[in-house]
Amino acid sequence: MNRESAETFLARHQEVEDEREALALRLAEVERAYQELVERLHGYERRAEIKARLEGILARIGPAR
Repeated sequence: MNRESAETFLARHQEVEDEREALALRLAEVERAYQELVERLHGYERRAEIKARLEGILARIGPAR
């Protein structure tokens, strides 16, 4: 390899490494966002379960007087 092609190769290699690092960071961000959404979903599911139980209890008690 001549000097110019070696420098070009190294520059491309660095660009690929930089892009790989950027993609890894972006993936980590997306994974964190996904985990937050999953946690929020579990919270909504839990609230819906509690609401359904309360509605069942209230239905058994009967209408308020």
